[in-house]
Amino acid sequence: MKGLRVAVIGATGNVGRALTAALLAQGAEVTAIARTVSWLQGLGEGGRPVAVDVEGGADQLRAVLAGADCVINAAHARFTSVILAALQDKLAYLVTLGSTRKFTRFPDEKAAQVMAADAAHREYGNGIILHPTMIYGGADNNISRVLKFTRWAPVIALPNRGKALLQPIHRDDVVRCVLAAIEKSVTGAPIIIAGAEPLDYAQLIRVCAHAAGRSVRVVSAPLWGIQALAWLTNFVPGVPAIGGDEVRRLLEDKAFDIAPMQARLGVTPCTLEEGLARMAAAGEIPGRHAV
Repeated sequence: MKGLRVAVIGATGNVGRALTAALLAQGAEVTAIARTVSWLQGLGEGGRPVAVDVEGGADQLRAVLAGADCVINAAHARFTSVILAALQDKLAYLVTLGSTRKFTRFPDEKAAQVMAADAAHREYGNGIILHPTMIYGGADNNISRVLKFTRWAPVIALPNRGKALLQPIHRDDVVRCVLAAIEKSVTGAPIIIAGAEPLDYAQLIRVCAHAAGRSVRVVSAPLWGIQALAWLTNFVPGVPAIGGDEVRRLLEDKAFDIAPMQARLGVTPCTLEEGLARMAAAGEIPGRHAV
């Protein structure tokens, strides 16, 4: 990576910040792009923070990306068309973080945006789109919320006994996948990046509770009842809010084959238990001290 000129869009986000730090550690010259760059001050040698609102269109972005060898979109897949319009010469290698939301049984605008990004990447050709499952670790809004719930609630209700599958991936493994894609100049079909193995929601709750030093009982409840409870979380101080669309997706399996990820990127991800151990070591689990 030494001397590689990389632009990271969404550099103040959870994955973006970790990517920026990893690239700088490997000697890359990083242009860290975000709407507000106050969090990016003091990047150190090789780092240049730039304030750009990608929502403003390609014109603002074009000059910032000029001369980049590689562009990473860690902000949102919906910005793909704007970024590609700013990369008219197609010389920069583009890595976009999409989402496995595209596979949902309940199509919505976010899923459509990811599918549109897929199509745009195929046309661009010089790069790869990676579709991560639920990302956790660092300042995530996924497993961190589960950990907060396990501290607050001794009983957690799930539809269909929490038997739907999911396969969360640690932020560090997402970073490893992006770096591997750049190093190998991977192109072609999109790659799903996921945790080592699927587990159901009930198992996930119990594993998270154990990591937080708690004991939680998982019970089954009808979907309408859980949706009502989710609505109430928006009004209870100190309780993580849950959206109605999130409750509905508790009924669909989100488990994926990681063989293509391992073969094409050379990355084998950690298990949830290993990822939670990383979070504990980093002081990211509420009520647990860093080790």
